[in-house]
Amino acid sequence: MRDEVGGADPRGLLIPQLAAVYDTVAPLAYLVLRLTLALMFLSGGIDKLFHGGAGRIATGNIAALGFPAPLVWAWVVTFVEFFGAILLGLGLFTRPVAFAMVVELAVIGFGIMLPKGFFWAGGGLEVALLMELLAIGFVFGGGGRYSLDRLIGREF
Repeated sequence: MRDEVGGADPRGLLIPQLAAVYDTVAPLAYLVLRLTLALMFLSGGIDKLFHGGAGRIATGNIAALGFPAPLVWAWVVTFVEFFGAILLGLGLFTRPVAFAMVVELAVIGFGIMLPKGFFWAGGGLEVALLMELLAIGFVFGGGGRYSLDRLIGREF
């Protein structure tokens, strides 16, 4: 609930004394989610770009899915995960980057992880689905208040 000036309405809070904390921290929640997703992608991008991961996924998962030119697709995935993560973290070109991540996560989640089940402990869909839903949120919501897209006045 919000009061008439846009702050948290203490009457609707479980702990009304925290209304000032909620009002201070709430605008940062979207930024924290965007940075979290960016860091999750960046770790995979670093592995693929600097530690041979692109070659491993080309001969492994991508080839197993039957994609033509698996090495080319491996480098597309690498660029989305490394450079896309940096752009997402900065909030620059947020929507197109998030859309590329949605496509990648759909292939990973439903092509590779779903056959292993749902739970992440068994290599299942759980984490990829959560990441996909976050990315879908950024496709529709853009970079948010604290983004370079907003700073330059363009929501791509």
